[in-house]
Amino acid sequence: MHRLIEFIKRIYVILLFLLIEGIAVWCYATATPYTESKILARTSAMGSAISGAITDVRNFVSLPEQNEELTQRVAELEEELQRRDAALEELTAESSYKPIVDSLDAKFSFHPARVVAMTTNRRHNYIVLDRGRESGIRKDMGVITPNREFVGTVVECSEDYSVVMPLLNTRFKIGGRLVGSDYVCSIYWDGTSRYEVTAVELSKYAEPRKGMVINVESDRLPLDVKIGEIKSSEINASKSAYSVELAIAAEMQNLNNVLVVENKDQQQIDELVSLFEN
Repeated sequence: MHRLIEFIKRIYVILLFLLIEGIAVWCYATATPYTESKILARTSAMGSAISGAITDVRNFVSLPEQNEELTQRVAELEEELQRRDAALEELTAESSYKPIVDSLDAKFSFHPARVVAMTTNRRHNYIVLDRGRESGIRKDMGVITPNREFVGTVVECSEDYSVVMPLLNTRFKIGGRLVGSDYVCSIYWDGTSRYEVTAVELSKYAEPRKGMVINVESDRLPLDVKIGEIKSSEINASKSAYSVELAIAAEMQNLNNVLVVENKDQQQIDELVSLFEN
């Protein structure tokens, strides 16, 4: 108590000044209706600015949660779209004979996941996701962005986490198809640019041009998953095939929420392929 009294004695001049200043402001604010309205307007404006700043901070802090919810919703919508496509295909097949094209595209599940660790500055880069076997993730499943841009393939899983080998890995290879045609190619990364991959063995009849799109060609993914757009092309010395540089569609340095794609018929496909290989 004695210390409090001594402290007040030291600052009593400041306290007295603030008290008098407060009384003066109050007298000025209530002197006329004009000054009262001006003070009220300034106070309201200040309160609105502070409230807006607090709201912005809250929205920024909640962004990761909102992104995760949006990714979950994208996964649900993807599966709903697959079911509707399958139902439409059945109705068409019942009404008239029609070969079933791309029927596998109606048999995919999409598991939302979040990137918890990744590298992009090595030759053998990797991505770690916060979902594993407990969430239905398995080795060899494809990984895409919510915008259906290709990211990579799951190579290892634990109960709660999985590791993805991305496009930006010199050991990675995958098939591609030139959109709007039947021309396929093989895609790999040479370890130079983090924004480009190379497509080789593209037929000389494909006539690739800048801006054309190449999608993934794999039974583990839907047909419309985009790898990238052509930046340049060069025919080989024997004039039999093109080598193409692709601008990667996915922002590999800015991945956050992704979808792990499961082909529900993959086990049957693998069993058939193993019989053929044996």
